[in-house]
Amino acid sequence: METAIIAFIVIMNLAAVLVIYRSLSNIELKNKLILLAIGEIVMYVILFIVYGISSAGADELVANSSRQIILFTLLPINVVCIEFPLMLLFKKLQQGDIEKDSFNKRMIFCLIACILILVLEFIYIKSIQAGISNFGTSIE
Repeated sequence: METAIIAFIVIMNLAAVLVIYRSLSNIELKNKLILLAIGEIVMYVILFIVYGISSAGADELVANSSRQIILFTLLPINVVCIEFPLMLLFKKLQQGDIEKDSFNKRMIFCLIACILILVLEFIYIKSIQAGISNFGTSIE
C-alpha cells in the first residue's frame, strides 16, 4: 500500500511539472527548465515554511515523521493552483498579450488567492498533525 501511495504522489508531482512545462510554450528549452526548477524550489520552500509554522507546538515526532509525505502531497496542488496561473500571467505580459495595468490587477488577485490557499493548507496541516497525535495516543 505504501508503494502505491508513493507512486501516486510521484505521478501527481510529474503531472504538475508537465502542466507547467507545456504552458511555457514559445520559450527556449533552457529557460523553460530554469523556470521550472525555480518554480518548484520556491513552491517547496513556501510549503516548508507553512509546514514549519503549522508545526509550532505540535509533537516533534509527528511533525518530523510526516513532513515529507505532506509536503510532496501538497506540492503539486500548489504548482497547479499557484505557480501555473503566475507563469501564465508572466508569459502573457512578456508576449504583450496583456497591458501592465491588467497584469497588476490580475497579479493582486492571484496573490490574494495564493495567501488564501496557504492559509487553508496551514489549517489542513495542523489538522493532520492533530489527527496523527490523537491516533497515536488512542493506541497506547
